Amino acid sequence: MRVRNILISVGDLTSEFQSNIVSIINAEARKIGAAVMCCANSAARGVNALFGAIEMHVIDIPDIKRFDGIIILPDTYGIEGMAEYVVDYLHREANCPVVSIRVAIDGCYNVIGDDYNSQVKMIEHFITEHHFTRIAYMAGRLDLEDGRQRLQAYLDTMKKYDMEVTEGMIYYGDYWRNRGDEAVDWFISKNEQLPQAVVCANDYMALSLCDGFIHRGYRIPQDVCISGYDDLDEAQFQIPPMTTMHLPQDEMGKAAVRILKNLWSGKKQETSVSVTLSPRFRNSCGCERDLNILNFQRLFRDKENLQRAMHHSTYMNLEFEGSDTLSELMFSTYTYLKGQGLGEMFFCFCDEEERQNNVAEMAGRYTDHMILKAIVSDDGVTMVEEKFERSDVLPEGYHDYSKPLYLVSLHEKDYCFGYIAFRDLDFEKCKYYLKNMVFSLISSFERIRIFEENKSVSELREQTYVDPLTALPNRRAMEHTMKKLYERLQRTGQCFCILSIDLDGLKYINDTFGHVEGDAALIAFGEILSHHSHPFGINARIGGDEFLALFPSEEESEAVEWEEAVQKEIAQYNERSEKPYELSASIGFYYCRKGMNMLTCMREADKRMYQEKRKKKHSRT
Repeated sequence: MRVRNILISVGDLTSEFQSNIVSIINAEARKIGAAVMCCANSAARGVNALFGAIEMHVIDIPDIKRFDGIIILPDTYGIEGMAEYVVDYLHREANCPVVSIRVAIDGCYNVIGDDYNSQVKMIEHFITEHHFTRIAYMAGRLDLEDGRQRLQAYLDTMKKYDMEVTEGMIYYGDYWRNRGDEAVDWFISKNEQLPQAVVCANDYMALSLCDGFIHRGYRIPQDVCISGYDDLDEAQFQIPPMTTMHLPQDEMGKAAVRILKNLWSGKKQETSVSVTLSPRFRNSCGCERDLNILNFQRLFRDKENLQRAMHHSTYMNLEFEGSDTLSELMFSTYTYLKGQGLGEMFFCFCDEEERQNNVAEMAGRYTDHMILKAIVSDDGVTMVEEKFERSDVLPEGYHDYSKPLYLVSLHEKDYCFGYIAFRDLDFEKCKYYLKNMVFSLISSFERIRIFEENKSVSELREQTYVDPLTALPNRRAMEHTMKKLYERLQRTGQCFCILSIDLDGLKYINDTFGHVEGDAALIAFGEILSHHSHPFGINARIGGDEFLALFPSEEESEAVEWEEAVQKEIAQYNERSEKPYELSASIGFYYCRKGMNMLTCMREADKRMYQEKRKKKHSRT
């Protein structure tokens, strides 16, 4: 039986409503054996318009014709014009049913709340239970049907009870939480008397309105009562807890999947499914309700998690900024986000060769072919270089239809790098990290891109970090790497290995066969060390016959294996070499762990190396 494929188009996965309903859709899809892919955009309100221009195109990544059903949440996008773009695109390109949640769209199947009657219930509560006559309204987006329905419910209910609605009693918001102060100033300045209550078209605006009134010295509900709509967790945590309309997210998600299932099986299906909302009367409207202590215990835990995430993210950003190459950046991503619920991350970049012929036109677009360059998971980092068609989302062999896949765009303003495909996100764990991680990575990708474009500067910088004789990194490069490893150790506890290496008998070679042969011996040994470079460490010549190797490691067996591999290659070199001398190297290692002094660890590695050198001398005598 063929696996059915469902695509979800949603904005800002880290927001509570979106993460909850996507999780519900995933669970329902799993019950019927359907695979889920989610195209998620980040809201672009208040940022560069060029950012939103690419964000709205995240739905272009997969081949839309390969899906059996599509679920969209247009009022979550947060980008002007994106809802229209997505709907037009799907009407034009999709060969399957499209279900819209919360927003009624012609030509789609719709799962909507009973916005009109639900809002009527809330307004009548203030009129009949609290006997208010001055009831103001904070409207949502009027380009959306739910926003228009809720506003109309306010106007009709006020008219039904013969209550005048003046210009100052309606403030037009946008469903987001950045207009609270402006709305408060409006209600204060435009009305002779402060409204007794303000009914808001959603919780985000209601919460911001509460903050605005409180900052100006007003009390909720003693001076003004406020209600919201949607019943977010945050509304319950508000002091006082928010009166609101409860939107049954689980029912909306289940209904969307049920519509697709009915259509696939040939059952009759209505084009519109209405979900009933129920009021949650709490203290912000003046009703006396006992506080739910369990809610505040959850709030405390969330606060602790958020503080931890903020602290963690600060050091993550510093680590990202110190990454000079893609591989270093990927290792930093692994180091700081291991165990944070991000699942597997597939970093897919645009094909620059495909784009180079018309950079101006294609800078802001995904290329037809992509290149998978890295996979980061809790198991580690895998650097790859696999080209594939973008419509496949991932190269052949990397798909796992039993787990949901989430696509997030990577771009700096209007320059598109590609996208990350997340497999099996744990929203509860990663909600405080995801957005910050993506934006921090984007900044680092842009810095690396600009650096690579300035080739002359890059080459000059490389020269200052390279030993001219052996072509190995030099002391300056070693100090730079050691500093990063030591700082990472302090932040994450990830220890690293220091290997002190000395080329035996260099003075003898120079004195007996000349400095040309001495240089040849150094070059040969440099080549051997270059064959054993750790992808996230360094092998450097730090002066004369002295070398140093560093790499992150938890097990001393890894250092032993490294030393044995180098000694084995030295022996192989001597077997095929026709030189009148043999290469020999003494190696000593020591692990730098948290709480240890770095210089002390270096001295311990040196001490072990010299112990090895003395053993060799004794064996020759």
